[in-house]
Amino acid sequence: MATDHGSANFVGVDISDIFPTAIFPRNCNFYQENFLDGVSQPDGTFDVVFQRNVSCGLTFELWQKAMAEAFRVLKPGGYYECVEAEYQLHNCGPFTHEYFEHLLMIMAYGSVDPLLVRALDKLMVAAGFTDVKVTEYMVPIGQWGGKIGVMWQHNVLTGMATVKNQLRKTAGMTEQQVAAASVRLEKELSEGRTHSIVHVVCGRKPE
Repeated sequence: MATDHGSANFVGVDISDIFPTAIFPRNCNFYQENFLDGVSQPDGTFDVVFQRNVSCGLTFELWQKAMAEAFRVLKPGGYYECVEAEYQLHNCGPFTHEYFEHLLMIMAYGSVDPLLVRALDKLMVAAGFTDVKVTEYMVPIGQWGGKIGVMWQHNVLTGMATVKNQLRKTAGMTEQQVAAASVRLEKELSEGRTHSIVHVVCGRKPE
């Protein structure tokens, strides 16, 4: 986006050091910070704050902190947009369903409500945002969905790799069983017509 919109300034924030090095436009800066602790930007800095794919690690209270921080750094009249996927898949096979039940259990152990993404609009209103709008998209997972479906299938399988230790604890699986489960999951996703729902929620800071 920084390359396509050279007259705008972009700031990226992430808790992990995963910033790009090959392409680094002059109008784009990255900071390794935890937005839940507050970012280094002063009040009223940005016209737009965009946030995505954090719902698996945020409790209700942490969502409140995140939205309060977005409200703080936005200029009056600025927009805040969240993009989050549900962690309940639709039209999935029996093994995929079982895997996601274990994933939901892992989230519950961390006091994370997997269905909270359906109420982000209400959280935005409570945080002081106005003109809040919600758009839902059906996103295919697997080869039946073409390029997008293959990319989302990759996301699911990558996510499984990141929680394999938790899976071993909650499901009582050995490392070999987790590896075999990954193969079965990939097979079901490749052959079925599984999809997820992505919520895009946008609100405006009052003038």
